[in-house]
This record gives sequence, C-alpha cells and structure tokens, in this order.
Amino acid sequence: MSRPRRFSRVSGFVLAGGASRRMGTDKACLPFGRERLVDRQIRLLRAVCCTVAVIGPAAKFAGTGAPVYEDMIPGKGPLGGIHAGLHGAHTEFSLFLSCDMPLMEARFLRYLCEQAFASPAFTTLPPAWAGGRYPLCLVLRRRALARVVSCLESGQSQVGRFLSRTSRRVITKAEFARAGFSTRIFCNLNTPEEYERMRPLWVQ
Repeated sequence: MSRPRRFSRVSGFVLAGGASRRMGTDKACLPFGRERLVDRQIRLLRAVCCTVAVIGPAAKFAGTGAPVYEDMIPGKGPLGGIHAGLHGAHTEFSLFLSCDMPLMEARFLRYLCEQAFASPAFTTLPPAWAGGRYPLCLVLRRRALARVVSCLESGQSQVGRFLSRTSRRVITKAEFARAGFSTRIFCNLNTPEEYERMRPLWVQ
C-alpha cells in the first residue's frame, strides 16, 4: 500500500469548540463506527496535512494525541477557531474541517488543497449547498489572518460575513461532480435524530 500523500505547505485543524446545543451532548466526542468524530477528523487530516491540531477546550481534547489550540478570543464561534488556527499555523495554507461531518473523505480534502495551491485567492471553498451556505471545510492562506482579525474587531463573527470580505476560489458544482464526489460528504450532525439517521451510512 502506498504511503498517504501529505502536503508540506498545509496545516490541518479540526474545529471542535462548538456548544452542540441542539445535539444535547458534545458532537465531537460522539462515537461513529469504531472511533469518535474528532478522532476520525484528525485521522483524515493526517492523511493530507503536515501537521494537525484540534481547536477547542484543552481539557476535553488532551487525549486525542494532537495539539489543542483554544480560542484566543472566546465566544466568537467557528471564526474564532479559524483565528486561533491561523495564528498558530507555520505554513502558507491551513485546512479547516468541522468535527461534525463524519462522511468527509481524504480524497476531497486533497482536491480542495490542490485547488487552493493553484489559486491566488485568500480562501478556497467547496460549492455552496442548502440555503447558499458553504460547508465548514475550507483552505485559507496565511495572509487571510488580517481579514479575520478585522472582522472580529468590528464585531462580525460569522464565517459567512468574513467570506464576503475576502477573495474566494469557490469550486463549482460542475467541477465537484466531474471530480466524482458525492454531496453526502458534507452531511453534518446537529441533532440526535440526524446522528441516528446517518449511522447506517458509516463506512470505516
């Protein structure tokens, strides 16, 4: 079996600091197959990135075997996590992946990184799907940090608002389909019902 291809210019981050209010328990620590969701995302990122860290409470994720970064500006949601990751990254590119997309594939993460390498944009994104929202799976260049800081300092903590203020390379739905990916990789877990419904789809 060939060694997984990793990108030396990419740091990987699992965004795992959410409150999980609708789930009623911490999504990142839910079992899915033979591992927790957070451990699965770490495994996927390690197949692609030169380094991998978790962004969330240090006490909760100390046992993952990956470095843990806490938000430098608490209470700012995923954009606060992105800020912490970019601040700690030592590479030109950073790949951020939400902890609650259990059907994500390493093959797509590599594809997303390759698109980022070929683009001068600050941010590279999958296609927008339900409600025009982008899945929380994106690659940012190092210089995007200044734009993130600007948004946070102006009181704007929504990822969508940040994306509207920065240059973007958005993969089209046609490109996504030609590359052979399924939209199911973006399915995310928010409620106990979604969790139970998605469990049969699990492929180890």
